Amino acid sequence: MATFAIGIDLPPNSELDLDVVSPYFEALTSRPLSRTGNVSRVELLGPSQLTHYLLVVTVDIPAPLGIDQEFSALLPKGSKVSVVDEFVSTHQWPEPVSA
Repeated sequence: MATFAIGIDLPPNSELDLDVVSPYFEALTSRPLSRTGNVSRVELLGPSQLTHYLLVVTVDIPAPLGIDQEFSALLPKGSKVSVVDEFVSTHQWPEPVSA
């Protein structure tokens, strides 16, 4: 598993419209399975400083997702979207239960 952190900066006095972005986030987790880059979880954090958000996307195997370009089309004009970094899980609390 890998997690991508994507920074979202909206222009001043703009708001993130959850009615617009929620269907896109839900669709990410229901895409047909592929060899890499299958999204298992999407979490939106924020806002920080009123117009700054962090999108956290968890995938099975890292692969170029193009989420930053696709997602930016749903945001107010002048918004900036950038991949902050990619992280891999080193440990979880509580420990995952094995089946």
